[in-house]
Amino acid sequence: MPDFHGIFSRLFEFHTDLVSYDLKIVLLLAVGFTLAGLFGYFALRLKVSPILGYLLVGYLVGPYSPGFVADVEISEQLAEIGVILMMFGVGLNFKVQDLMKVKRIAIPGAIGQTFLSAAICALLVYFFGWPLKTGIILGLAISVASTVVLFRMLGENQLMNTQEGHIAAGWLIVEDIITVIVLLLLPGIAEILNLEVFSLRDFAFSISLVIVKFVILFLILATLSKRVVTFLLSKVVNTRSHELFTVSVLALVFLIATGTTLFFGISIALGAFIAGMVIRRTRVHHKVFLHSLPMKDAFIVIFFMSAGMLFNPVVIIENFPLFISVLGVIILIKPVIAFIITIFLNYSYKTAFVISAALTQIGEFSFILSEQAMKFGLIPNAAYDIVVACALISIALNPLIFKFFYKNHNRFAFFRK
Repeated sequence: MPDFHGIFSRLFEFHTDLVSYDLKIVLLLAVGFTLAGLFGYFALRLKVSPILGYLLVGYLVGPYSPGFVADVEISEQLAEIGVILMMFGVGLNFKVQDLMKVKRIAIPGAIGQTFLSAAICALLVYFFGWPLKTGIILGLAISVASTVVLFRMLGENQLMNTQEGHIAAGWLIVEDIITVIVLLLLPGIAEILNLEVFSLRDFAFSISLVIVKFVILFLILATLSKRVVTFLLSKVVNTRSHELFTVSVLALVFLIATGTTLFFGISIALGAFIAGMVIRRTRVHHKVFLHSLPMKDAFIVIFFMSAGMLFNPVVIIENFPLFISVLGVIILIKPVIAFIITIFLNYSYKTAFVISAALTQIGEFSFILSEQAMKFGLIPNAAYDIVVACALISIALNPLIFKFFYKNHNRFAFFRK
């Protein structure tokens, strides 16, 4: 029988030697990317999103699993870069035109589904003895589905260019907008809710101040995008240097993201989103997207790994009834609400099933909102663990749920359009 104890001891000694030479980042990237590639491959072979593999890798190299433990602090800093590039990509691809095509169903549907799901989750969390503010934030976090998972599901089922695909995409655009608004208001909400005595006047003032800051910031950057940003990027394009163009784009993204945080008190994730919207207004935004995509994908892997590293399964065992309840909201309550709203708005049974089945998962925005809320003291670490666990299970089950209802929607049609 192999001497596993001896093998792990030698590996640990090797790891210690590497760390002593300040190779923590190199070791994290080497082990992380290797395992992410391996687990991502197996996830794709199993017909699920590779995000599931990245989250599992994060848990395996995290402090709550045996064996090799990556540096959590370094991974969180790298994940922050992933958040910046991810939110930049969302802002860069934000198209009001796509939303307007399906506004009759996407806007009321997403708003209704988000707030009803969040309210039900908040009541469940409060019933289990947690603060109501935790329930509200947790409810909003699980109400938004993953765009990455959705687009993969639509693509695999040849639905990207169908009415159902356009509605589902528009629905998620509205969910993303709601989450961005919550991220915008989070500092003001945290400042008031963390006070011992609640004041409606102070709350209204704090929220109004944040909104005014955002509007001023957006107007300044929107004006600059037409002149300064366009001028700079056009000059760089004329050099025909791909690496210089990539460096210039990254410089603008990080300057805008960190600048908005330092001078306006807005979260760095929201600053990156604004940077994406600003650069989208330039003539070279298609070129920007192509150049930023490879680096964004790499850091997104680190982002999901970082989310998995913070996952503590012991918390799930200690709060199992609450965990099952929250998971039930994601897999049952949220899609049922979406289904009812879609039918009520006089759309077909097929459309209702596609939209509701596609929403039975959570992903990147859920992590971003939860992490930001945790930093502001609005939710405990245990709530974040529940979000990660729900993401793991819902992402794994989503393809099965989607294919079952999509292929059998005629059998469930009690009435049709």
